[in-house]
Amino acid sequence: MGSLVFSATAIPLLAKCKRLHAVHINLDQRIFPMTHSRFAGLAALALMAGVSASAASAASQLEFTVENLTSSGSFSFTPLYLGFHDGSFDAFDVGQAASPGVELLAELGVPGPGSQPGTVAAERLAVVPGSQGAVIAAPGNGVPTVDPGESVSQVIDIADPASNQYLTFLSMLVPSNDTFFGNDDPLAYQLFDSAGNFTGPFSIDVTAQIFYDAGTELNSATNGPAFVVDTGNPVFPGAPDATAGGVENGVITKASNPVLGFETVSTPVGALDSGLIRFADDPVNFSFARISVQEVTAPVPLPAGVWLGLSAFGALGGLRVLGRRAA
Repeated sequence: MGSLVFSATAIPLLAKCKRLHAVHINLDQRIFPMTHSRFAGLAALALMAGVSASAASAASQLEFTVENLTSSGSFSFTPLYLGFHDGSFDAFDVGQAASPGVELLAELGVPGPGSQPGTVAAERLAVVPGSQGAVIAAPGNGVPTVDPGESVSQVIDIADPASNQYLTFLSMLVPSNDTFFGNDDPLAYQLFDSAGNFTGPFSIDVTAQIFYDAGTELNSATNGPAFVVDTGNPVFPGAPDATAGGVENGVITKASNPVLGFETVSTPVGALDSGLIRFADDPVNFSFARISVQEVTAPVPLPAGVWLGLSAFGALGGLRVLGRRAA
């Protein structure tokens, strides 16, 4: 390879380039440390602000565990309906007639869907359009009821915790004609505060104190009860039609003795034990079910703006390294 030959006019130009390069290195040493520190500080602030905003507005995941605390031979209950709302959805009131949705749930255990008029889910949406609902059923291919000794867990995403702070739960007691349990106070169970922060964990003990008779169907073990495969009655043997009960036209009351005559019936999970179903004798101490709620912790994703800022900071660092290598 031949040697390079510079003209007389090129030599002053090279000298000027060397002086400019020296100035560049000097600026690089003075400015970039400050720029690095400043960008690092800005990135940290952006990261903190981003995580705080994300945590405050993010959806919340709650795990619900539903347990039937009774022994074999006692009651089951239909898939548990959960309504999440702003506190204005009052599903029912003692002394008032049941709504069509509560009647359907109390007689057949059907809570929804929200798109079907006359269901509890549709009634909730009519009152609070932005509210949410969910149903917890037993898994597998068998009967979806939660049977004696059974426990079911399910994780539910609450999209807007600040707007869906309160919980309403409802389920049908089976076998029965129109007995159900639930909370008649829409403000009784607050899951989130006004900022959307979870207030738990906590559990709800379901006793016979919150068993209700919907007052829509006459109580009879042989005429219209749900979840019965055999009445055990020789006059009315076999499984009765769950939709053929006598109309009562009453109001919602505390359940007193709606299961008289049910001592001989059999359900899909076995025969009832008369000693395990007489809840009216001591409703306070008739411990029936438990609903436990806890928040599922998960890493909070970084907002896209934070990653963009960190990427830009990395690009500047890369340019600095390239500049020094070229020097």
